Amino acid sequence: MIPTAPKFRQVVLLLKVDSRNYNEDDSLKDFDITPTVKITHDDCAMVITGDYVIITQEEGNNEIDTENSIKGKIYNLKEIDSYRLYKE
Repeated sequence: MIPTAPKFRQVVLLLKVDSRNYNEDDSLKDFDITPTVKITHDDCAMVITGDYVIITQEEGNNEIDTENSIKGKIYNLKEIDSYRLYKE
């Protein structure tokens, strides 16, 4: 993980969905409400920098014989409707 990034038990993001991609048969008829998709990241670090949110998670179990890796995801702030952080 990014060494200086705050760590969280869970990060929940609500990402905006482009309402123009819905057709008339979809149940979403009210375009005043922005449709969202919920994304959850567990045991991760999060940093907001510039126009981006970076979330990193360690993979592996920190044993000497096991190779560790870090998985990261970058979101543009324009894609995010809201977020919730759960501290440890």
